[in-house]
Amino acid sequence: MKEFTKIGPLLIILLAAVFSTGCKPKDAGTGTAADGSAAGTLKKLVFATTENTDPNYSYKNKLPVWAELEKRTGVEIEFEVTAAADFNSVMSVRMAAGVNLPDIARLPAGNPLQYAVNGLIIPLNDLIGQYGPNITALFENRSDVRKTLTAPDGKIYVVAAVVDARSNVNFPSFSIRKDWLAKLGISEPDTIADWYTMLKAFKTGDPNGNGKADEIPLMEEGRIGSSANANVSANGLFRFATAWGLHLYMSDGWYTVGDKVVYDWLDPRLRDFLAEMHKWYAEGLIDPEFSTQNNEQYTAKAIGNIAGADTSTMSMMFPQWNQRMQASYPGTRWETVDPPMGPNGDRFLIRETPIENVYFGITRDCKDPVTALKWLDYMYASPEGQILMCNFGIEGDTYTMIDGKPTFGDTVLKYERGSGLAMEIRGMNTPSFPRILMSEMIEQRFMIYPDEVAAAKKASQYYIPPFPVIMATDEENTEYVSIMTDIDTLRNEYIFDFITGRKNISQFDSYVNQVKAMGIDRAVAIKQAQYNRYQGITN
Repeated sequence: MKEFTKIGPLLIILLAAVFSTGCKPKDAGTGTAADGSAAGTLKKLVFATTENTDPNYSYKNKLPVWAELEKRTGVEIEFEVTAAADFNSVMSVRMAAGVNLPDIARLPAGNPLQYAVNGLIIPLNDLIGQYGPNITALFENRSDVRKTLTAPDGKIYVVAAVVDARSNVNFPSFSIRKDWLAKLGISEPDTIADWYTMLKAFKTGDPNGNGKADEIPLMEEGRIGSSANANVSANGLFRFATAWGLHLYMSDGWYTVGDKVVYDWLDPRLRDFLAEMHKWYAEGLIDPEFSTQNNEQYTAKAIGNIAGADTSTMSMMFPQWNQRMQASYPGTRWETVDPPMGPNGDRFLIRETPIENVYFGITRDCKDPVTALKWLDYMYASPEGQILMCNFGIEGDTYTMIDGKPTFGDTVLKYERGSGLAMEIRGMNTPSFPRILMSEMIEQRFMIYPDEVAAAKKASQYYIPPFPVIMATDEENTEYVSIMTDIDTLRNEYIFDFITGRKNISQFDSYVNQVKAMGIDRAVAIKQAQYNRYQGITN
């Protein structure tokens, strides 16, 4: 079983094997479940999590893959679901109350170990050792995943999705309208200076050909003014900071020089990056609504033939935009390009972290933690569970076996709302439950876009690892949050004001001094201690 994380024929061969331990499929021929219990006497687990993306396909309705999972494991899941927008607040209150908890819970955002310290979730090490052969194999094959999920006390309290396979072809990228380049006779930009020249041409050259000066050279879906770090870190403008050697997205400004932790939001190079972004903004090259618009407004611009470049979404969104635009704007060519090189030769992409920052635990109120762990081991980490729950689904419905490999059919690849939603309406592949993505699944979904896949693979040569996700002690987290909450608020305001010109870049030193006075050195020291622990560095 230890080879299941390796993509290829070995994974498929394992599908034919009878699952030897953990949750087992029913034996339809004998009328009993594989563990010897009478058929029809399902065990039940209560699972609290976020509702499906489309609430019309609620998890409460026993969606196809969940019905199949129930047949295979003999475990019925009773869902307690909350809309994603409300989940953190609702679940935080519930966990704080600490009564009548579900058997398994997606935990609210934040440090999951606060629930371990309070005894609300249980340690999993012994259960994994006895009943979790597939999770054990995952940890043996992916030491980075094991290290990320290991608490400072050496215990494992949670599991989380392993998603880095999608970085092979689908990643935060730089994209431009190649058809606009052709119309204006411009070459694909290679440097930051080239990007500026291109955006100026988009602004003044009427590339959409409607005779109006309505082009938005660089479209963004950012929320710099938000206090939510995830929104700030995801802002597309910050991807350009890599051209100055800064790590502002994915790692949120945290990185290492050698083994020394640094905070890039104070780096002197940030001044130069912000000065360039202000120049672009002042000259009308950046969407003036970049900090306030929602996804629907942003997408309307993307497919409305007025935007020329974007860095706010994932690379495989661009061919979908092309498809949606062809009827009204034939010849549209949104395409991914390499990251720009900066004034000192910096050029890189920060690879996605191996796991999502979304955690799942077994609560202290679970009356049958052995069954809960066996169920998690099967649905999350077994070869069969991976294929069913988050990659290919049900044979004969979403995939068929061709040359010994699961292969998507038209029900997924040609679904009019996109392959992702085709999977989600069957209950597959969402952040509502832990999952492990397979590169074959990612590549098959997007192989219908060969030009984009080729561009993605070319861009991958610039990957560098992100700052690792590290479990914090409850004490570390409490102190860190108390420092960074105010720093993040101040930082967000200054960064937004520097870009828009509300504050002159001459105030950069004042910004740095204020952040230092608010205790950033102590926050860096906490991050350093965590990094040393993660890397096994002793003083």
